Amino acid sequence: MAKDPKKLLRTMMIVSIIIGLVALAVAVVAAAMKEYIIAAAMLIVAGWQVINYLKWKKCL
Repeated sequence: MAKDPKKLLRTMMIVSIIIGLVALAVAVVAAAMKEYIIAAAMLIVAGWQVINYLKWKKCL
């Protein structure tokens, strides 16, 4: 276990925000290129990161 679990949770929250934003950016680019399957997958990833963020925020 980490020495400071709250610091680890904050780090994981920041990582989930970054992953979510990158997934949204990739989804927009994929939709513009008419790659709808990739766009849908990236939207699912972004949604999952929102769920992770809320779960980790609740633990703080």
